[in-house]
Amino acid sequence: MRSFIALFLLACLVTSCDDAVIDPFNNDGRYYTIYGFLDALERNHEVRVIPVTRRGEKITNPNNPESQLDASVRSIDLLSGQTTTWRHSLEELEDGTYAHIFRATFLVTAGATYRLEVERSDGVVAYAETTVPLINTASLFEKGPVVFSADSSIVTQEIFIPTVDSPWDIQAVYLWAAGPINRRIFVPYGRRGSRGPNGGWNLTVQISEDQIPVMENVEQSRIQDFENPNIPVILSAMGVQVRVLDENWDPPEGEFDPEILANPNSLTNVVNGYGFWGSVGLYREEWNMCELSGALGYTPSVAGC
Repeated sequence: MRSFIALFLLACLVTSCDDAVIDPFNNDGRYYTIYGFLDALERNHEVRVIPVTRRGEKITNPNNPESQLDASVRSIDLLSGQTTTWRHSLEELEDGTYAHIFRATFLVTAGATYRLEVERSDGVVAYAETTVPLINTASLFEKGPVVFSADSSIVTQEIFIPTVDSPWDIQAVYLWAAGPINRRIFVPYGRRGSRGPNGGWNLTVQISEDQIPVMENVEQSRIQDFENPNIPVILSAMGVQVRVLDENWDPPEGEFDPEILANPNSLTNVVNGYGFWGSVGLYREEWNMCELSGALGYTPSVAGC
Protein backbone atom coordinates (compact mmCIF):
# COMPACT_ATOMS: atom_id res chain seq x y z
CA MET A 1 0.00 0.00 0.00
CA ARG A 2 2.81 2.43 0.93
CA SER A 3 4.59 1.81 -2.39
CA PHE A 4 1.32 2.45 -4.29
CA ILE A 5 0.79 5.78 -2.47
CA ALA A 6 4.36 6.80 -3.26
CA LEU A 7 3.84 5.93 -6.91
CA PHE A 8 0.58 7.96 -6.99
CA LEU A 9 2.26 11.01 -5.41
CA LEU A 10 5.11 10.75 -7.85
CA ALA A 11 2.68 10.63 -10.75
CA CYS A 12 0.95 13.77 -9.50
CA LEU A 13 4.20 15.70 -9.07
CA VAL A 14 6.18 14.74 -12.12
CA THR A 15 5.32 16.79 -15.22
CA SER A 16 7.90 15.59 -17.70
CA CYS A 17 7.17 13.83 -20.99
CA ASP A 18 7.64 10.52 -19.16
CA ASP A 19 4.39 10.98 -17.16
CA ALA A 20 2.52 8.41 -19.24
CA VAL A 21 4.91 5.70 -18.10
CA ILE A 22 4.32 6.16 -14.37
CA ASP A 23 0.79 7.64 -14.36
CA PRO A 24 -1.60 4.93 -13.08
CA PHE A 25 -4.52 6.57 -14.95
CA ASN A 26 -5.49 4.36 -17.90
CA ASN A 27 -7.95 5.63 -20.47
CA ASP A 28 -7.76 2.50 -22.66
CA GLY A 29 -6.95 4.55 -25.73
CA ARG A 30 -10.04 6.75 -25.33
CA TYR A 31 -9.13 10.41 -25.63
CA TYR A 32 -12.38 12.36 -26.00
CA THR A 33 -16.10 12.03 -25.41
CA ILE A 34 -18.10 13.57 -28.27
CA TYR A 35 -21.79 14.50 -28.36
CA GLY A 36 -23.53 16.08 -31.34
CA PHE A 37 -25.16 15.61 -34.73
CA LEU A 38 -25.66 17.12 -38.16
CA ASP A 39 -29.16 18.25 -39.13
CA ALA A 40 -30.11 18.25 -42.81
CA LEU A 41 -32.48 21.16 -42.15
CA GLU A 42 -29.88 23.40 -40.50
CA ARG A 43 -26.77 25.31 -41.58
CA ASN A 44 -25.41 25.85 -38.07
CA HIS A 45 -24.12 22.79 -36.24
CA GLU A 46 -22.52 22.18 -32.86
CA VAL A 47 -20.77 19.43 -30.96
CA ARG A 48 -19.65 19.07 -27.36
CA VAL A 49 -16.19 17.70 -26.65
CA ILE A 50 -15.03 16.37 -23.26
CA PRO A 51 -11.43 15.24 -22.74
CA VAL A 52 -10.99 11.83 -21.11
CA THR A 53 -8.58 12.70 -18.30
CA ARG A 54 -8.01 11.98 -14.62
CA ARG A 55 -9.80 15.26 -13.84
CA GLY A 56 -13.60 15.22 -13.59
CA GLU A 57 -15.51 16.36 -16.66
CA LYS A 58 -17.61 18.90 -14.69
CA ILE A 59 -16.34 22.45 -15.13
CA THR A 60 -17.65 24.72 -12.37
CA ASN A 61 -15.31 27.66 -12.92
CA PRO A 62 -13.93 28.85 -16.28
CA ASN A 63 -10.66 29.71 -14.54
CA ASN A 64 -10.03 26.23 -13.12
CA PRO A 65 -7.51 23.86 -14.75
CA GLU A 66 -10.27 21.53 -16.00
CA SER A 67 -11.56 24.35 -18.20
CA GLN A 68 -8.51 24.00 -20.45
CA LEU A 69 -8.92 21.89 -23.58
CA ASP A 70 -6.21 20.60 -25.88
CA ALA A 71 -8.27 19.84 -28.98
CA SER A 72 -9.03 21.02 -32.49
CA VAL A 73 -12.13 19.86 -34.39
CA ARG A 74 -12.71 19.46 -38.11
CA SER A 75 -15.27 17.69 -40.26
CA ILE A 76 -14.66 16.17 -43.68
CA ASP A 77 -17.24 15.52 -46.37
CA LEU A 78 -15.92 12.15 -47.55
CA LEU A 79 -17.77 12.51 -50.87
CA SER A 80 -16.35 15.88 -51.91
CA GLY A 81 -13.27 16.00 -49.67
CA GLN A 82 -14.25 19.42 -48.31
CA THR A 83 -12.86 20.05 -44.82
CA THR A 84 -14.44 22.44 -42.33
CA THR A 85 -12.69 23.73 -39.19
CA TRP A 86 -15.01 24.15 -36.21
CA ARG A 87 -14.89 27.16 -33.83
CA HIS A 88 -14.35 26.58 -30.10
CA SER A 89 -15.97 28.33 -27.13
CA LEU A 90 -16.31 27.58 -23.42
CA GLU A 91 -20.00 28.13 -22.65
CA GLU A 92 -22.07 28.18 -19.49
CA LEU A 93 -24.88 25.60 -19.37
CA GLU A 94 -28.29 25.88 -17.73
CA ASP A 95 -27.06 24.15 -14.57
CA GLY A 96 -24.26 26.69 -14.09
CA THR A 97 -21.46 24.41 -15.26
CA TYR A 98 -19.39 24.99 -18.40
CA ALA A 99 -18.83 22.96 -21.54
CA HIS A 100 -16.50 22.97 -24.52
CA ILE A 101 -18.68 23.59 -27.58
CA PHE A 102 -17.48 23.61 -31.17
CA ARG A 103 -19.57 25.16 -33.96
CA ALA A 104 -19.49 25.23 -37.75
CA THR A 105 -21.71 26.61 -40.49
CA PHE A 106 -22.25 24.65 -43.71
CA LEU A 107 -24.95 22.97 -45.77
CA VAL A 108 -25.43 19.26 -45.12
CA THR A 109 -25.93 17.01 -48.13
CA ALA A 110 -28.43 14.18 -47.69
CA GLY A 111 -26.79 10.87 -48.52
CA ALA A 112 -23.26 12.17 -47.92
CA THR A 113 -20.90 10.69 -45.31
CA TYR A 114 -19.12 13.03 -42.92
CA ARG A 115 -16.23 12.35 -40.56
CA LEU A 116 -15.72 14.44 -37.41
CA GLU A 117 -12.13 14.44 -36.12
CA VAL A 118 -11.03 15.72 -32.71
CA GLU A 119 -7.24 16.02 -32.59
CA ARG A 120 -4.92 16.61 -29.64
CA SER A 121 -1.74 18.63 -30.05
CA ASP A 122 0.38 15.47 -29.88
CA GLY A 123 -1.45 14.06 -32.91
CA VAL A 124 -3.83 11.53 -31.32
CA VAL A 125 -7.30 11.64 -32.89
CA ALA A 126 -10.77 10.52 -31.88
CA TYR A 127 -13.28 10.43 -34.73
CA ALA A 128 -16.77 9.38 -35.77
CA GLU A 129 -18.57 9.05 -39.09
CA THR A 130 -22.19 9.51 -40.07
CA THR A 131 -24.10 9.12 -43.33
CA VAL A 132 -26.97 11.61 -43.56
CA PRO A 133 -30.25 9.71 -44.16
CA LEU A 134 -31.69 9.92 -47.66
CA ILE A 135 -34.94 8.31 -48.81
CA ASN A 136 -35.34 8.57 -52.57
CA THR A 137 -38.91 7.34 -52.99
CA ALA A 138 -42.04 9.49 -52.99
CA SER A 139 -44.24 6.68 -51.65
CA LEU A 140 -42.50 4.84 -48.83
CA PHE A 141 -45.41 4.33 -46.42
CA GLU A 142 -47.60 1.24 -46.37
CA LYS A 143 -51.01 2.71 -45.48
CA GLY A 144 -53.91 0.76 -44.07
CA PRO A 145 -57.54 1.84 -44.64
CA VAL A 146 -59.04 4.77 -42.77
CA VAL A 147 -61.09 3.21 -39.95
CA PHE A 148 -64.19 4.73 -38.32
CA SER A 149 -65.46 3.64 -34.91
CA ALA A 150 -69.05 2.38 -34.63
CA ASP A 151 -70.39 5.88 -33.95
CA SER A 152 -67.90 7.50 -36.36
CA SER A 153 -66.47 9.65 -33.55
CA ILE A 154 -62.99 8.10 -33.75
CA VAL A 155 -61.10 7.93 -37.03
CA THR A 156 -57.66 6.30 -37.30
CA GLN A 157 -55.26 4.94 -39.88
CA GLU A 158 -52.44 2.42 -39.47
CA ILE A 159 -49.21 3.27 -41.27
CA PHE A 160 -46.09 1.15 -41.55
CA ILE A 161 -42.81 2.93 -42.34
CA PRO A 162 -40.37 0.39 -43.84
CA THR A 163 -36.59 0.91 -43.72
CA VAL A 164 -36.93 3.44 -40.88
CA ASP A 165 -36.11 1.44 -37.75
CA SER A 166 -35.51 4.38 -35.44
CA PRO A 167 -37.53 7.52 -36.28
CA TRP A 168 -37.24 10.59 -34.12
CA ASP A 169 -39.66 13.50 -34.33
CA ILE A 170 -42.86 12.27 -36.02
CA GLN A 171 -45.58 14.71 -37.08
CA ALA A 172 -48.96 14.20 -38.71
CA VAL A 173 -49.57 16.72 -41.49
CA TYR A 174 -52.92 18.15 -42.63
CA LEU A 175 -53.66 20.53 -45.48
CA TRP A 176 -56.82 22.61 -45.62
CA ALA A 177 -57.96 25.07 -48.25
CA ALA A 178 -60.48 27.91 -48.37
CA GLY A 179 -60.57 29.78 -51.66
CA PRO A 180 -57.09 31.26 -52.23
CA ILE A 181 -55.94 30.32 -48.71
CA ASN A 182 -54.01 27.10 -48.13
CA ARG A 183 -52.53 26.03 -44.82
CA ARG A 184 -50.32 23.08 -43.80
CA ILE A 185 -50.70 22.13 -40.11
CA PHE A 186 -48.27 19.88 -38.25
CA VAL A 187 -49.49 17.84 -35.27
CA PRO A 188 -46.63 16.55 -33.04
CA TYR A 189 -46.44 12.83 -32.31
CA GLY A 190 -42.98 12.69 -30.77
CA ARG A 191 -41.66 9.16 -31.15
CA ARG A 192 -45.07 7.54 -30.92
CA GLY A 193 -45.41 4.04 -32.35
CA SER A 194 -43.32 0.89 -32.17
CA ARG A 195 -40.72 -1.02 -34.11
CA GLY A 196 -41.94 -3.81 -36.34
CA PRO A 197 -40.81 -7.38 -35.62
CA ASN A 198 -38.52 -7.30 -38.65
CA GLY A 199 -37.64 -3.61 -38.53
CA GLY A 200 -39.50 -0.56 -39.77
CA TRP A 201 -41.94 1.46 -37.67
CA ASN A 202 -45.66 1.02 -36.93
CA LEU A 203 -47.71 4.16 -36.36
CA THR A 204 -51.40 4.76 -35.65
CA VAL A 205 -52.48 8.19 -36.90
CA GLN A 206 -55.29 9.59 -34.74
CA ILE A 207 -57.05 11.45 -37.56
CA SER A 208 -60.15 12.59 -35.66
CA GLU A 209 -58.18 13.69 -32.59
CA ASP A 210 -55.76 15.62 -34.79
CA GLN A 211 -58.58 17.76 -36.18
CA ILE A 212 -58.75 19.73 -32.90
CA PRO A 213 -55.59 21.79 -33.62
CA VAL A 214 -56.41 21.87 -37.34
CA MET A 215 -59.86 23.37 -36.74
CA GLU A 216 -58.39 25.81 -34.22
CA ASN A 217 -56.10 27.04 -36.99
CA VAL A 218 -59.06 27.30 -39.38
CA GLU A 219 -61.03 29.42 -36.91
CA GLN A 220 -58.05 31.67 -36.23
CA SER A 221 -57.55 32.15 -39.96
CA ARG A 222 -61.27 32.75 -40.42
CA ILE A 223 -61.01 35.72 -38.06
CA GLN A 224 -57.71 37.11 -39.30
CA ASP A 225 -57.49 36.22 -43.00
CA PHE A 226 -60.88 35.39 -44.48
CA GLU A 227 -62.50 38.14 -46.54
CA ASN A 228 -65.68 36.07 -46.48
CA PRO A 229 -66.11 34.21 -43.14
CA ASN A 230 -68.59 31.82 -44.80
CA ILE A 231 -66.20 30.57 -47.47
CA PRO A 232 -66.12 26.73 -47.64
CA VAL A 233 -63.18 25.02 -45.94
CA ILE A 234 -62.00 21.70 -47.34
CA LEU A 235 -59.55 19.23 -45.83
CA SER A 236 -57.57 18.47 -48.96
CA ALA A 237 -54.71 16.21 -47.87
CA MET A 238 -52.89 14.59 -44.98
CA GLY A 239 -49.53 12.98 -44.46
CA VAL A 240 -46.75 12.09 -42.04
CA GLN A 241 -43.36 13.75 -41.61
CA VAL A 242 -40.49 11.86 -39.97
CA ARG A 243 -37.08 13.03 -38.82
CA VAL A 244 -34.94 10.04 -39.73
CA LEU A 245 -31.90 9.10 -37.62
CA ASP A 246 -28.82 7.70 -39.34
CA GLU A 247 -28.52 3.92 -39.34
CA ASN A 248 -25.96 3.89 -36.51
CA TRP A 249 -28.16 5.97 -34.21
CA ASP A 250 -30.22 3.01 -33.11
CA PRO A 251 -30.57 2.58 -29.34
CA PRO A 252 -30.47 -0.87 -27.74
CA GLU A 253 -33.79 -2.66 -28.34
CA GLY A 254 -35.05 0.49 -30.08
CA GLU A 255 -35.57 2.40 -26.84
CA PHE A 256 -33.75 5.49 -25.59
CA ASP A 257 -33.60 4.16 -22.04
CA PRO A 258 -31.43 6.42 -19.81
CA GLU A 259 -30.46 3.51 -17.57
CA ILE A 260 -29.15 1.51 -20.52
CA LEU A 261 -27.52 4.49 -22.21
CA ALA A 262 -25.71 5.37 -18.96
CA ASN A 263 -23.22 2.66 -19.98
CA PRO A 264 -20.77 4.61 -22.20
CA ASN A 265 -20.37 1.61 -24.51
CA SER A 266 -24.09 0.95 -25.03
CA LEU A 267 -24.42 3.38 -27.95
CA THR A 268 -21.25 4.88 -29.37
CA ASN A 269 -19.67 5.29 -32.79
CA VAL A 270 -16.60 7.23 -31.64
CA VAL A 271 -13.27 5.60 -32.45
CA ASN A 272 -10.68 6.26 -29.72
CA GLY A 273 -13.37 7.84 -27.55
CA TYR A 274 -16.87 7.73 -26.14
CA GLY A 275 -20.17 9.37 -27.02
CA PHE A 276 -22.04 9.62 -30.30
CA TRP A 277 -21.97 11.86 -33.36
CA GLY A 278 -24.78 11.26 -35.83
CA SER A 279 -27.07 12.93 -38.33
CA VAL A 280 -30.78 13.55 -38.84
CA GLY A 281 -32.59 13.60 -42.18
CA LEU A 282 -36.17 14.33 -43.20
CA TYR A 283 -38.91 12.43 -45.02
CA ARG A 284 -42.48 13.59 -45.65
CA GLU A 285 -45.24 11.90 -47.60
CA GLU A 286 -48.71 13.36 -48.25
CA TRP A 287 -51.84 12.02 -49.93
CA ASN A 288 -55.29 13.20 -50.99
CA MET A 289 -58.02 13.31 -48.30
CA CYS A 290 -60.77 15.16 -50.16
CA GLU A 291 -63.27 12.30 -49.88
CA LEU A 292 -63.13 12.48 -46.08
CA SER A 293 -63.49 16.25 -45.81
CA GLY A 294 -67.19 16.18 -44.98
CA ALA A 295 -66.95 13.21 -42.63
CA LEU A 296 -64.32 15.05 -40.57
CA GLY A 297 -66.40 18.18 -40.10
CA TYR A 298 -65.32 20.29 -43.05
CA THR A 299 -67.13 21.17 -46.25
CA PRO A 300 -67.70 18.08 -48.42
CA SER A 301 -65.30 18.36 -51.33
CA VAL A 302 -66.06 18.52 -55.00
CA ALA A 303 -64.54 15.84 -57.21
CA GLY A 304 -60.76 15.92 -56.93
CA CYS A 305 -60.86 18.92 -54.54
